[in-house]
Amino acid sequence: MPRRSEAEAIKGDDVIHALEAQCKELVALADELSDDEFSRETRCPGWTVSEVVAHIEGMCLRLVGEHSQPAEGEAEIDRVGYYGYDPSSPREDEPEKTFSEHIRDRVIEEAGGRSPSELREALRSATEQAMKRVREVPEDRVIKRSGHPRIMFGEFVASRVLEFGVHAMDISHATLRGERIHPDAAAIVAEILRGRLGAELPVGMGWDERTLILTGTGRRQLESNERFILGPLAEKFPLLS
Repeated sequence: MPRRSEAEAIKGDDVIHALEAQCKELVALADELSDDEFSRETRCPGWTVSEVVAHIEGMCLRLVGEHSQPAEGEAEIDRVGYYGYDPSSPREDEPEKTFSEHIRDRVIEEAGGRSPSELREALRSATEQAMKRVREVPEDRVIKRSGHPRIMFGEFVASRVLEFGVHAMDISHATLRGERIHPDAAAIVAEILRGRLGAELPVGMGWDERTLILTGTGRRQLESNERFILGPLAEKFPLLS
């Protein structure tokens, strides 16, 4: 994927290609894991590798379907605005639950006590199904996802690149395989995080995309010298809750 300036968003087929590349990386990673490694705890509090894999499978299955149908009205948010919600706030459609509680309950249900082999096959099937169907939906279609304002489908797909890429890093970290993310996916994740920051990183930071992703998603803490260089921008981290 060609490099772009930070001000130019990655759009269209490049987003779909990044999603497909990251999906293939996730399937390959799951295939590498031993059965025992599926029970390892990840840095997502309370989630095992099995639950993260099931979570990704569920997001793939929901990528195209009921909630990808056209919605009335114009888009209210983009891929950056999608992450403007507070995970501790109640959902509009389930006011008795916060976003975090809803996701946690759904992950437990999605994992469903399935074996590692069942999860591997389910992930493979779900990613293949998602990639076949995602190209059938116009990227400029306005959709309404549960608990979120209206968004164009292409922008929502970009948010899935972030989810799949960051969770691939979580799985590979938990299983001592480094912080694996496809470079094309990393470019989109970094773009979204820069959008959340709302400013250029100071030149003195010297971060690569991987460091920005880990720090921006709260998986790496700012060091004291980084806080000094960032100045008031340091208070915005983590960029995603």
